[in-house]
Amino acid sequence: MEKRQIAFIVISILFLIFWDYFFVRRYSVNNVSSPKFSNNTSNKQEKNISTNPVPSSLTMPETYTLKTLDTQIYHAVISQENGFFKRLDLKRYKKTLNSEVPIDVFREGKIDCFDVIEENGKEMRVIYRSSEIKEFDNHIIINFYGNVNDVEVLKTIQLSKDSYGGNIKYILKSQMERAIKLKTVMQLSGTVFDSSVEANPQPAFFYNTTFEMPSEKNLKKGYVRENLLYAGYAEKYFGIFLLDETKKSKAEGYIHNSMTTVKTILSEASLRTGLILEKEIKFYAGPKYEKELTKINRKLVASIDYGWFHFISKPLLMIMNFFNKFTNNYGVSIILLTILIKLVFFPLSHKSYKSMKELQKLQPKMEELRKKFANDREALNREMMLLYRRHGVNPLSGCLPILIQIPFFIALYQALMHAIELRHAPFFGWIKDLSSYDPFYITPILMGITMLIQQIMTPSTGDPTQKKVMYILPVVFTFMFLKFPSGLVLYWLVNNIFSILQQMYTLKTQKT
Repeated sequence: MEKRQIAFIVISILFLIFWDYFFVRRYSVNNVSSPKFSNNTSNKQEKNISTNPVPSSLTMPETYTLKTLDTQIYHAVISQENGFFKRLDLKRYKKTLNSEVPIDVFREGKIDCFDVIEENGKEMRVIYRSSEIKEFDNHIIINFYGNVNDVEVLKTIQLSKDSYGGNIKYILKSQMERAIKLKTVMQLSGTVFDSSVEANPQPAFFYNTTFEMPSEKNLKKGYVRENLLYAGYAEKYFGIFLLDETKKSKAEGYIHNSMTTVKTILSEASLRTGLILEKEIKFYAGPKYEKELTKINRKLVASIDYGWFHFISKPLLMIMNFFNKFTNNYGVSIILLTILIKLVFFPLSHKSYKSMKELQKLQPKMEELRKKFANDREALNREMMLLYRRHGVNPLSGCLPILIQIPFFIALYQALMHAIELRHAPFFGWIKDLSSYDPFYITPILMGITMLIQQIMTPSTGDPTQKKVMYILPVVFTFMFLKFPSGLVLYWLVNNIFSILQQMYTLKTQKT
């Protein structure tokens, strides 16, 4: 394979990585009779004025009644008036590498969630006046009691003690006949669109069969979707989603005054006096970890950005996790996974290197043809093909094996970029977090050196210009990888080392 073909492939990979890293943004109602609601509260209430103003276009309560509870995985602060969590600390995930402070998926008050009832086009915020918490062996029940314009609202959250998320049930009872809509609203204040920042929740929607995180431009125009399965906020490693498995909900997303809003219309109904409206949904608030997401709904896995080749990314990640059961070190697991991939593709790579060596032997004759037919491109191509045929060389035989491997490289790149398993996972020495960049830039520099050695060992076409271009690529890749996760750099470094060893083996065993 000529170096222009190698350059095309490498530059294509470079373009795909650059584009993905900096630009891609991934992608029942029953009317039955009911008794009156109880307003008893059994937990001690703490009256506090919120230190973080709640972003809302509707009337907000002046004070918030905050209650706390703990499960195996959560430390929760509940806002009684909102009828939802004010903060939700994940005990198993720390905010930063060197901190013991757990991460709050509501990002310290930036995300707010509350309920709205719409009647005759007018939206009224539900402010719950009382609440109670009941604890059982495996779960916790939280009841919220409210009233909006003669519509009584009972909201019940069932929270599992050992998994992320749970169920939410609404019961609405009207004192007169009316048409109403029940909505949930999530708002994020001070939002920024920066995919390189972990703590950067953005609106996310799953409708029909599509997961979308609309761009800032689309949100400013106004984003509307029907047949909604779930909506909420997603960031690189964590997410908050409300799910309606009936897929009868609608969602709106928009930006106003530097604030994004995700509004979900859960149900619409005409209530007659004395009858009630019931609606059940689910919620998930926690890590974007496939095992945990599937406990609530398998479609939540779409929120993990595995990229175009997700059908390859997932098995590779499963293999890495399998290795980690024995190594208990994700850095070592990445090395073992890299070796496994190199072994699987060894025959193809070996054939590619042999092809390049055969083409190198023909370089003098190819150069003669270039000079002879310098002004006749059609004749040059014809004579080149005849030369390849006489010597039994296929110019594409060196290119094809590399092309086959490209999807696997991109898939592994996506898996390592977005795998929460690597977050705060140490390797050894100075590499304390495989999801963050190498603080001393040692691994990217070593990667650049090994890439340069590969270029030197690659058979030359004799074209000085192409040779210079190929020597520039290791420098470009080194600078690009300086801020990439060290887990990804480790993969590329190990891959380069074994590619060099394979090239040495091929050159040594091939007849000259």
